[in-house]
Amino acid sequence: MEISDLITIGRLGKSIDKNGFITFKPDKIFQPSFLTDVFLLFTDNRVRYVTVTETDTQKGFKIKIDDTEIAQEAAIDGRVQVTLPREDIDNLLKSHGTPGFTGMNIIFKKKHIGKVVDTFNNSAYDVLVVELDSGRELMIPKVDYYVERINKESIFVKNIEGLLKL
Repeated sequence: MEISDLITIGRLGKSIDKNGFITFKPDKIFQPSFLTDVFLLFTDNRVRYVTVTETDTQKGFKIKIDDTEIAQEAAIDGRVQVTLPREDIDNLLKSHGTPGFTGMNIIFKKKHIGKVVDTFNNSAYDVLVVELDSGRELMIPKVDYYVERINKESIFVKNIEGLLKL
C-alpha cells in the first residue's frame, strides 16, 4: 500500500488532555464507524497504524489511541491526517448499512427542488449536500426536524424555508 491509497477521514489537533484524548476534526466523508484501526499520516509523510480505543464527544470530538507516544508525536506535529484505505472505507460502509443518499431527489411541499450530491457526518448527524434545481447548493441536516420520510428514490423534507433563504 502507498500513501496515495489512503483517504483522509479527519485531522488530529495540537493538544492531548489529562485523560489522553487528542482533538479530532472529522472530514467530509467521515462516519463514526471509521474510528477503529486507522493510519496516521504525519506532515513528513511518516505513516503509523494505530487503534482508536475511545472517543469522547462531550466537548467537541476527541479520540484516544492505543500508543501514547505516537499520540504525543501527533500533537507536536499538529497537522496529522487520520486516514483509511478506500477499500476499508467501502467495506465499513457496506457492513454498517450506511445508505447512499447521493443522487436521490429532494422533495419539498410536493415539488422536486434538487438532488443530493454528497453527504457527510459532522459527528452529531449526517448532512445532505443538495444541488438545487436553481444551481445553488444547500446543506440539510438529516434529522427528524427536516426529513419527513425517505423512499427508494426521494427524500421528503420539511421546515427548510429558513435554509432556502440563506
